[in-house]
Amino acid sequence: MNRHMLFLAAALSIVLVLACAGCSELPADERDVRSGGENGETAAPTATPNWVQEATPIRTPEPVVTTPPVAPEPELPVYTEIYSNKVYLLYDVIALNYDLKVPAMMIDLEIDPDMVADTNEKYSDYGSKKLITVKKSYPDPRADLIVTIFDRTTGDIVEEYDFEQFNQEHEEQTITLRYPGLYQIELEGNNVDVGITITVPEANVVDGEEPFPVK
Repeated sequence: MNRHMLFLAAALSIVLVLACAGCSELPADERDVRSGGENGETAAPTATPNWVQEATPIRTPEPVVTTPPVAPEPELPVYTEIYSNKVYLLYDVIALNYDLKVPAMMIDLEIDPDMVADTNEKYSDYGSKKLITVKKSYPDPRADLIVTIFDRTTGDIVEEYDFEQFNQEHEEQTITLRYPGLYQIELEGNNVDVGITITVPEANVVDGEEPFPVK
């Protein structure tokens, strides 16, 4: 009985070995499972529709230019006229004073000295050489003008301008005071017309205050 069972088990083992060997030798399917087609043909991939096309940009970015910061220009002060007058000086002195808080003060002078006529006779350099009369005019030698600017606090002379001799019948001068202070301006002259105009930054002007009281 035991011998018969052993023989049966051995026969079954041989059958199983032969069956496994037959499975390993089965011919492979000639179709490529990756192709998805028949007879070994490879299917072409489906193309993506060309809905979007590349184009040239309409707006191109502007280059960034880096420039150093520019300091704003300082604002120039607005000037206000605080005195204007024209006087004839004949051994006279005019004194004006003002407390300049914000410089500069501009003192514009128009100077017209008295004129003297000079008449001479001489022979002409042209034609028949007749005797002719030549008239010339020149500033009166007696005409003069002195402009003195004092510091009223100390009495010291800040600036002084002496126009003792005039070379022409009309002169224009501008005096500039560039520092704050309590000033007195004195004009002393003889045989001369003087037009004087004074302007200062409007920050100096106080409502109700009379500029340049004469003392």
